[in-house]
Amino acid sequence: MRRGAGRDRQRLDAGATPAALIWSAALLAAPFLSFAPAQALPWGIGAALLLGVFPPVLVAYLKKRNDLRRFGPSSLPPVVLGAAALGFMLQRLILWLDGPLALSAAVFALLAAAMVLLVANAFTTWSWLDVTLGAALVIMPVTALIAFDGGIGLAGAATTGGFMAAAMIVRFVKGAAARHLIACGIGAVAGGGLFLWLLKASRIVN
Repeated sequence: MRRGAGRDRQRLDAGATPAALIWSAALLAAPFLSFAPAQALPWGIGAALLLGVFPPVLVAYLKKRNDLRRFGPSSLPPVVLGAAALGFMLQRLILWLDGPLALSAAVFALLAAAMVLLVANAFTTWSWLDVTLGAALVIMPVTALIAFDGGIGLAGAATTGGFMAAAMIVRFVKGAAARHLIACGIGAVAGGGLFLWLLKASRIVN
């Protein structure tokens, strides 16, 4: 292994767990935009566990056993690779079982964000957390606005958007602000933009 490869892997892995929690929240909430609560809850819990919780747990287990060394190097953190692979499987399940289209939009947003990271990290080193925060800055407020009417929706959108913006600012203050800002911006355009477009295409949003 080349010198510095370990530091590169640590840099790529940094923030993977917080990002997984953010995507878990987005995936948990998304089905409620398409289905009634009783139908949406199983889909949301299943998606959050499958794409948000399971990959970090599996990667932590493999790291403990040193089994990750068997896999070739990648410009994506192992957690993101696992989530992306499982995301394709979940999309097939949604198609076969006529699942919630809003959940499909959230999964596509995750896949788009992962693809952006894959391409970008061939030239530089972006954090999955930065890309995730950018996507979530769009996805979470929009989800709150659609899921809840009136003041509750506005309050939810302001709260989730403010939380994501605050997390971004903390990242900027720590250094390399330009790199963090670019990654967040591209995440918002790729992940958040695709999410919005798919919601409009499925007529969940007018």
